[in-house]
Amino acid sequence: IVYTNFKSFSRILLYHRPESFAIYKRSSEGAPWVPYQYYSGSCEKTYQKASRGFIRTGEDEQQALCTDDFSDISAYNFDHSPVLQDWVTATDIRVTLNRLNTFGDEVFNDPKVLKSYYYAISDFAVGGRCKCNGHASECLKNGGGRLVCNCKHNTEGDDCNVCKPFFNDRPWRRATADNANECLACNCNGKSSECYFDAELYRATGHGGHCRNCADNTDGPNCERCLDYYYRDQSGSRCLPCSCNSVGSESPQCDNRGVCACKPGVTGEKCDRCQPGFHSLTEAGCRPCSCSPSGSTQECDVNTGQCRCKDNVEGFSCDRCKLGYFNLDPNNPQGCTACFCFQHSSVCDSAEGFSVHAVTSSFNDEQWTAQQRDGSSVSVQWSPSGQEISLISDDYFPMYFVAPEKFLGNHMLSYGQNLTLNFRVDRRDTRLSAEDLVLEGADLRVAVPLIAQGNAYPNENMQTYVFRLHDSTDYPWRPSISHSDFQKLLHNLTAIKIRGTYSERSAGYLDDVSLVTARRGPGVPARWVEQCTCPQGYQGQHCEQCTLGYRRAQPKLGAFSSCEPCNCNAHSDACNADTGACDCQHNTAGLSCERCKDGFYGDATQGTSADCKPCPCPAGATCAVVPKTREVVCTNCPAGTTGKRCELCDDGFFGDPLGQSGPVRACRACKCSDNIDPNAVGNCNRETGECLKCIYNTDGFFCDRCKEGFYGNALAANSADKCKPCSCSPLGTVGRQTGCSQVTGQCQCLPNVAERDCSICQPGFFNLQSGNGCERCNCNPIGSTNGQCDITSGQCECQPGVTGLHCERCEGNFFGFSSSGCKPCDCDPEGSQSGQCKEDGRCECRPGFVGARCDMCEENYFYNRSAPGCQQCPSCYSLVRDKVNQQRQKLHDLQTLIDNLGSGQETVSDKAFEDRLKEAERAIMELLEEAQTSKDVDRGLLDRLNGINSTLTTQWNRLQSIRNTVDDTGTQADRARSRVRDAESLIDRARQELDKAKDAVGKVDIKPPGGGTEPNNMTLLAEEARNLADKHKMDADQIEKIAKDANDTSTKAYNLLLKTLDGEGKTSQEIEELNKKCELAKNLEKQANKVKAEAEDAGDKALKLFANLTSLPVFDTKALEDEASKIKKEASDLDKLIDKTEKEYNDLRDDLKPKELEVRKLLEKGKSEQQTADQLLARADAAKALAEEAAKKGRSTFKEAENILDDLRDFDKRVNDNKTAAEEAMKKIPIINATIMAANEKTRQAEAALGNAAADAREAKNKAEEAERIASNVQKGSAKTKEDAEKAFKDTNKLDDEIDNMIEQLSAAEQQLAKKKAEADNDMMMAGMASDNAKEAEDNARKAKSTVKTVLKIITNLMDQLGNIDKVDLSKLNQIDESLKKAKGKMADSDLDKKLAELNDVAKTQEDMINDYDRQIREIRADITNLNDIKNTLPEGCFNTPSLEKP
Repeated sequence: IVYTNFKSFSRILLYHRPESFAIYKRSSEGAPWVPYQYYSGSCEKTYQKASRGFIRTGEDEQQALCTDDFSDISAYNFDHSPVLQDWVTATDIRVTLNRLNTFGDEVFNDPKVLKSYYYAISDFAVGGRCKCNGHASECLKNGGGRLVCNCKHNTEGDDCNVCKPFFNDRPWRRATADNANECLACNCNGKSSECYFDAELYRATGHGGHCRNCADNTDGPNCERCLDYYYRDQSGSRCLPCSCNSVGSESPQCDNRGVCACKPGVTGEKCDRCQPGFHSLTEAGCRPCSCSPSGSTQECDVNTGQCRCKDNVEGFSCDRCKLGYFNLDPNNPQGCTACFCFQHSSVCDSAEGFSVHAVTSSFNDEQWTAQQRDGSSVSVQWSPSGQEISLISDDYFPMYFVAPEKFLGNHMLSYGQNLTLNFRVDRRDTRLSAEDLVLEGADLRVAVPLIAQGNAYPNENMQTYVFRLHDSTDYPWRPSISHSDFQKLLHNLTAIKIRGTYSERSAGYLDDVSLVTARRGPGVPARWVEQCTCPQGYQGQHCEQCTLGYRRAQPKLGAFSSCEPCNCNAHSDACNADTGACDCQHNTAGLSCERCKDGFYGDATQGTSADCKPCPCPAGATCAVVPKTREVVCTNCPAGTTGKRCELCDDGFFGDPLGQSGPVRACRACKCSDNIDPNAVGNCNRETGECLKCIYNTDGFFCDRCKEGFYGNALAANSADKCKPCSCSPLGTVGRQTGCSQVTGQCQCLPNVAERDCSICQPGFFNLQSGNGCERCNCNPIGSTNGQCDITSGQCECQPGVTGLHCERCEGNFFGFSSSGCKPCDCDPEGSQSGQCKEDGRCECRPGFVGARCDMCEENYFYNRSAPGCQQCPSCYSLVRDKVNQQRQKLHDLQTLIDNLGSGQETVSDKAFEDRLKEAERAIMELLEEAQTSKDVDRGLLDRLNGINSTLTTQWNRLQSIRNTVDDTGTQADRARSRVRDAESLIDRARQELDKAKDAVGKVDIKPPGGGTEPNNMTLLAEEARNLADKHKMDADQIEKIAKDANDTSTKAYNLLLKTLDGEGKTSQEIEELNKKCELAKNLEKQANKVKAEAEDAGDKALKLFANLTSLPVFDTKALEDEASKIKKEASDLDKLIDKTEKEYNDLRDDLKPKELEVRKLLEKGKSEQQTADQLLARADAAKALAEEAAKKGRSTFKEAENILDDLRDFDKRVNDNKTAAEEAMKKIPIINATIMAANEKTRQAEAALGNAAADAREAKNKAEEAERIASNVQKGSAKTKEDAEKAFKDTNKLDDEIDNMIEQLSAAEQQLAKKKAEADNDMMMAGMASDNAKEAEDNARKAKSTVKTVLKIITNLMDQLGNIDKVDLSKLNQIDESLKKAKGKMADSDLDKKLAELNDVAKTQEDMINDYDRQIREIRADITNLNDIKNTLPEGCFNTPSLEKP
């Protein structure tokens, strides 16, 4: 197909132009030929056209004109006239030659002449271009070689005459200079890939793309909504079936959350169950439950309608109390109160005549007291200004307010009522416990925390606390007790304790304490007071009394005891109702007169007056009847007697009560000196009283002496001090006897055997095993330590360096046998000939060696290490030696002279003595001169003499101090013994204290504190351990000091003794060298005189004592020596004991150190755990405070949620009403559509009937008038539809502002419908718009309802979460808060805001498009200018074109 487009003219060149010819065209192959242009000199005659006609703008441009000249069809409105554009479009051109120009020859009608005329066409040219409707800029040849457009703007087809598939959002249009009119893609929201253009949709919405085959159960022109009875899932990607319950839902359609619209009383997303408070799901919905609000939870069984009753309520409607309960009360969580009736009856009702009464406290003259947990009293502070009392604590131990007498006693009528008080603290760091309020009574005790039962956490502000006195689990009194026990406690309430302090150094303030109870009299009725219906035997309001003829089965239980009929066995007419005791007669006794009185016998249950007879027994005795023999036997004989008639003495007694063996003798208790077993039988003879079964090793008629072979005091009060066995040793006892003195227990011992039992040898004896006595040890008194020897071998205990069986000699290489033992020789091995020394301790030296130990070289000898022994000095040293020897000789002569002064036999005259003295003086002077002369030779000799002189004086002083020291040593030794004894005593005490400490440590039970603040023993135990450790340390320090003093004293004494011995040795040597003979000479005369006087005195005394020598005992010097040795040994033992004590003390101190560390660790651990407990309590307190605040917030949120729920329920109701109105409007839309379809059909028939005939035009006119009438009717129906829709929009306007916008759109649509009422298409379009708007209104209503349901569901979840407010979860509260915010956000938000924003976006987009169109217009104008320039350059003709028609 060749598309040609005549731009402005067509021109055919003819040599002789025909008189008339016409040009025809067609726009497609096979289409009819349409007149295109007429050329004729006789237009009206030939073509019935006016000559040289023209077309005005706005007229039918698709009509052929006739001209007698070349036609001129220049298009003045070409770009804006689609009709003209279509008119110049052709695929084929045909030229028809109708008449020749015969120049008048036709008048003559000469055939030959006429046949000479013919038509001839020299060339035929048609100018044109490809028709691409402005959607292509070039044409290309297709596969068939034809030129087709290279389409743009999402168009296709040979001439870009259609939109591409899925680009049908607006109708296809030609592109113009101002607008490209490109095809737009359909919006199927990704649910479809195919669509078609919907003109009605386009006219209604401006978008004509109608999607086909929407996926995922979607529907709508844009697949924008779900199919009917489907809803979109949360992801928004697909639609799911609603699955609404056909019985419980109002329609199968659900909202956008899948929630169905339920009938009244129905709930659930699918409307498949009844709401709480409704039952019996039917076509009409669920019926409301008919439940009593006082006895039910306002819920019933969804199938039967049976109400769900409170715990103590029953009945189909929960309108009556269960058996055993009364007072149906809406404020009682359990519905009814249990009958108490002292547990004697389960039938009761509310008592009449009782009114509400409150026991209150004003703290004016009441005796409120306080105490600590251990019961100790504390003082209560009274505040006159605040009219309140307070407690102030110094530690963390709790203190309690104790209620006065008016709150105590019988408060049974307060059961189920409230105890109210006002309380505050001075600071918030309170540590609550499980025992903040304590009730005590009837041996029962219950307690509850302060914040229980919904009470707030205490703070600085005075708050009211309410506690319900009830045993329900909602009121957690601990321990949990039954309702009867709770009322039993209130019946005898003995104490109400209110905790006043909750932390260390804190204060609590109490005010306005009130206890609700009841009393007889006018006022508000107290319906909780019971009136019991008592069974037989009981009476009183609470069945607390027994009726006449009944008594308590268990009188100790009081009113709680059951009543039973009196049973007095016909011996009394009445009994005491409380004790049950009968007023017995006829010699009977007992609670029921069931036995005979004492002194009588018989069967008191026979019910006769002669039932009891006197007993045949001594006065005061009772008797009984043996059932088998019917013999009367005395059962309560006088003390000490027994037998059927009390004729015998009882066991442990003796005598003859009836004189059967002689005179009457009363039975008396046997006297066996407390040496018999009181539980044994037959301890003594019943007639004589002789003791037969003595114990404790006693014997005798009265068990008053010890058995043979035993000794002691048989009459001692303590059994341990009575007779003990002799236990004589057979080896040490004469004749191996086993007996001993019964008084002292001393056995008869062999010679030299000691002890009471002759079991050991006397001191200084041994060999007890010989059986002949002990042998003497014979230890050397000097060589042995104490004269004792081994009791078996006889080996004596020797001094150091002493040996031998009797310690009689020194060991090898020792010397100086003495009382202190032998000293080691300590001979120098190099200088001595052997290790053994002489008696004086001097060693035998080798040549060249001198000295006591042979450890020095001789004068003029020296020691050379390179050679053995001492080497002789050179000869020059002999001169010095000779000189020294001379001086020594002279000193020796002087000494001899001095020695001879006192011992000489010659009588020396004064003159001679004077001469000798002068001679001695001269000699001394000479010696002095020689000494001075030899001063340079041997100055050391003079120094030595001076030293010896000073040493002599020093040693004399030392001897005096030694004597004093020896005396002090004895005193120190006694003191040391005393201190050792004190040390041992302290050690024993320390051991005992350590044992106690170990026991205390073993008993330590450190438990971490729990949620309460009950104190454990850790603090007290830690304090006790600390004090004990300090005491041990002080004792240890004292022991250490005493032991140290004793050790220092012993060491000092020992050193002094050593120094004394060493000093004595040195002094003796030095005195012997210098002054011994001089002093001896001076003292000899004095000693001789003294000895002479002493000898004379001794002679006199000897004469006086000689007469009494025979009476004096032998003086045993050996014993004195042994005693001295013993004292010496005791001193040694004392030294050892001190060392041992010091060692034990060190060991004890070492043992104490880990114990002390362990105690300190325990203290630190206790402190750490106490701190941990304090931290845990602080955290628990903080958590509780947060929980309380969260609970308050939850309660306020819950209240707000309830208000929102009420508003939303009302809102939901109105939405349902609006939805109903919208659905009714929707039902009328099909009728309107049918009317519009009929009008449309008739309009099409009218168009089909149109033709060129006038009759057809008139018929068309009639049809049009009929269509107008139909359209008018349709307009009226549309107006009514508009009113209905407007009403629906006005009703839903309260939900959202979007509905108002919809009403405005509907009003605009109505105005547009009124303007175009003559056109059925416009009517149908407006009706369609009304239908769509109604649907959109319905969708909006559904969305609104869905939003409401969403909010309702959120609030329902909130109510479910708030229903369990006891366990507060802060995260859940935050979630609830966020959910409320979201719910409010959803209520505040609506689709209108979104759509308004979309409209603003569209307006902005349109503004951008307008600007873009302006830009494109400017570009197109520039292109037109360019095309005009190109056109002017084109040639006027086109030659060699192919023929369009074949002849």
